[in-house]
Amino acid sequence: MLVEEATRAQIDAIHQDGCRVVSVVPTRQGGRLIIYTDNGLHLFGRIVHESGGATRRYLNDLAVYVQQKRNENAYKLQYIRILGDKINQGYGTLMMNQLLRHALERGVDYIDGRMQDAGGEEHDRRLRHFYRKLGFEIGGDRALMWRPEGSATIVSQIGRSKP
Repeated sequence: MLVEEATRAQIDAIHQDGCRVVSVVPTRQGGRLIIYTDNGLHLFGRIVHESGGATRRYLNDLAVYVQQKRNENAYKLQYIRILGDKINQGYGTLMMNQLLRHALERGVDYIDGRMQDAGGEEHDRRLRHFYRKLGFEIGGDRALMWRPEGSATIVSQIGRSKP
């Protein structure tokens, strides 16, 4: 019950901040992830923990920054921000699934970007696993490319309907 009440309070706060909630999904830790947008393409994630505590905007909310490519029906993935103990907990997958669902619903031709160089072999291995499981191809120069037609398994997993 605490999670549901805290989730409702956080949704109200997000709306009061002028943002729009896109979806609310359960986390594997027993809480909720409220995915919201600032009414652009960027996605943000507010974690509501099982205890009722939550992350805060501009401080430690999650973020996926995306830009519409000029004169193309495509997106550029600019940056994914997941900090500290939130790394490798499934939050990035939840956020990216929402982005891919959005891209599918709008018939986006592709999403490209560049995998960040985090400076460590272990982190690099995790990033490569993360992007590949979402259907991205990774070029030798760390270039990322996702196309809906090349991601049949991923597309069927995230579906085409709104959450």
